[in-house]
Amino acid sequence: MIPVQFVFLSIFCLFLHKSSSAQDDFYKVEKIQEISIYFGYSNWDYRLDTAKAGKENYILADYCIINGERFDSVGVKYKGNSSYNAGRIKNPLHIKLDFVKNQDYQNYESIKLGNNFSDPSAIREVISYQILSQYMDCSVANFARVYINGSLMGLYTNVETVNKKFCSEHFGSSDHVFVKGNPDRPGNNSTSNLKFNTYDSSKYLIYYGMENTIGWYKLIALMDSLRIKTNNIPKIVDVDRCLWMHAYNNVMSNYDSYTGSFSQNYYLYEDDYGRFLPVIWDLNMSFGGFPGSGGSVDKLPILYQATNADRPLISSLLNNATYKRMYLAHLKTIAEENFTGNGFETNAKYLQSIVDTLVKNDPNNLTTYTQFQTSLTAPISSGGGPGSGSPGLLTLQTARLAYYKTTPEYNYATPTIGNYIADLQNRFVGDSIWISVKLSNQNNAFVGYRKNKYTPFTYQTLYDDGLHHDGLAGDSIYGAFIIAQTRKTQFYIYAENNLIGLFSPRRAEFEYHSLEVNEKIAAIQKGDVVINEFMSSNQSTVKDTTDDKYEDWIELYNNTNQSVDLSKLFITDDDANIEKFEIPSGVSIPANGRLIIWCDEDSQTPIGVHANFKLSASGEKLIFTRQDGLVLDSLSFGAIPTDQSMERCPDGTGTFKITSKPTFDLPNCGIVANEDVDRLVSLFVSPNPTHHAFEIMNPDGVSIRDIKIYNQLGQILEKTSGPKVDVSNWKAGIYFIVVVDTSLKTYNLKLIKE
Repeated sequence: MIPVQFVFLSIFCLFLHKSSSAQDDFYKVEKIQEISIYFGYSNWDYRLDTAKAGKENYILADYCIINGERFDSVGVKYKGNSSYNAGRIKNPLHIKLDFVKNQDYQNYESIKLGNNFSDPSAIREVISYQILSQYMDCSVANFARVYINGSLMGLYTNVETVNKKFCSEHFGSSDHVFVKGNPDRPGNNSTSNLKFNTYDSSKYLIYYGMENTIGWYKLIALMDSLRIKTNNIPKIVDVDRCLWMHAYNNVMSNYDSYTGSFSQNYYLYEDDYGRFLPVIWDLNMSFGGFPGSGGSVDKLPILYQATNADRPLISSLLNNATYKRMYLAHLKTIAEENFTGNGFETNAKYLQSIVDTLVKNDPNNLTTYTQFQTSLTAPISSGGGPGSGSPGLLTLQTARLAYYKTTPEYNYATPTIGNYIADLQNRFVGDSIWISVKLSNQNNAFVGYRKNKYTPFTYQTLYDDGLHHDGLAGDSIYGAFIIAQTRKTQFYIYAENNLIGLFSPRRAEFEYHSLEVNEKIAAIQKGDVVINEFMSSNQSTVKDTTDDKYEDWIELYNNTNQSVDLSKLFITDDDANIEKFEIPSGVSIPANGRLIIWCDEDSQTPIGVHANFKLSASGEKLIFTRQDGLVLDSLSFGAIPTDQSMERCPDGTGTFKITSKPTFDLPNCGIVANEDVDRLVSLFVSPNPTHHAFEIMNPDGVSIRDIKIYNQLGQILEKTSGPKVDVSNWKAGIYFIVVVDTSLKTYNLKLIKE
């Protein structure tokens, strides 16, 4: 068995490696960010305080310099509740780089800086997010040296903002319901505890913030389900993420959270399947820095709040016996992986070594350098924090683990899960794969599997009856099948007895096992279909008719003389996630034709092709690949002005150039007006747009052989040889017409049905 301390150190090294190999280093833990803000007036502090006391609006800074890169006209405001004080020089900051201009630093346009309030160690938030990142999606964090108008403000914690960009990267979309649990007036018996009170949404306005301005009825439906419709809970909330959140808050004594007295500092984002996904936020008071627990933080019960009706997201889940056993499994995993052995101490001291000089020279530090030096072991007043102050990190966690070991829940004998065997011989996508595994000390087990990280798991019970590829009945070998929905299927195994559960891998559902099966590789070759044109900042050029919004888009072009099936091909803007968006089954592109992919993070939209990512206006990569990883086309691009596109000239084979006259779904190289296209192809559609019918106008007398009409998925709706077509029963949208004359010359037209 691998020692737990080695596991933690390996995790720590992996975290550093992941940070170092990322596309940027804005949150690389070893690098101190340098951020300078310049206001054109000397009373900037008064203006920031005034804005904070009002509607918490941004004030305009002349410019901001981040690691030597200048950004003009940025928004700045103070943030925080207890961490903010009008009489304090060093307050938490929120910088909005795109306040006036469309600009970002390494794709980040929102920067949040904490002042280490209630944290003499200066590392609480960074190390807390490091630990949390092993179990659920969360922000990354490091350190920054901040100046205002040339004066050093001191050391800050630089924490990734939970916003649309975060949701897009972690959940595959960003436009669904997005809630922040943060009471408007914490301390006045105001909590964001998800307790149902009324169907009147106006009664909840002081408790929750709607980041996307929509969705009150869905939030109320969640609260209603937690109250009386508990069978709906798995359909409306991601249960496993919630269990990880509650276990983490308990182990980490993080009570400035949903668990604590104000029940705050979390987000809920609705995924494509209607489930709310929790995200933990604001960890500067973890490790017992917040006194709202109502007792000694090191001895709060493992099942704290489990029967509290005022914490329904805890009590309603832990009232379910299986969920309670899963919670105990998660809690034990966090405690054992992070606080058994000396790995946590090693990491804490390493992080403090990074900021030691900065703390020593911080002119506005909220505590002293001596307190910083002893903060890992000694309880220290936080310099204005509530209660008795902040416990020493190592001392607290040693005491917490010692307390756990005195409780029956922590000492329950867990099931054991052996190594699994998967029957992969001659298995293809769509086939059943039998999983068998040896289990003991359990009375129930299942295997969960899914298509990719954005989809919910499907569950199959594991049996030891001799009928499920499990060997002989009663031999402790259990079996079940999963469906290989894609080439790489994600799965995990769970077993439980009457007291506690166990996952394999232990960090499931956040981590998982993976199986790879065969897949029939598409015949498409490099250059057959290419990226032909795209727009990364569409504000007024062309609307996506499915939601009546201006969205980013990519145009693919078919260089061949036959229709090409694009099913199971991938397009991505992230070379670390080459299979980010899989083009749906049934999508094809006409011969010498075009296909539009809307980059709007709406991949579940039934009409048209919608990717689960957006394009960055400041530039990034686009990669188009086959199932086996063959790159069919790729390019890197920089900033493109709003409402301009980058196009190949000529279509399909030329080099890319930026154009101020985009040719969405039309021939490239400057042909943008309908009359230009008509002149080129000698044919045009009239009326266009149309409500009832259209006719292909043929002023040059082209000898038409056949006509095919496609929808946005590339599916043929109609074949005809006549020029008139009735479309009165068709849905509104864009349609593509391919006309072939008797010489086999192809003409590509577009129809808009209103």
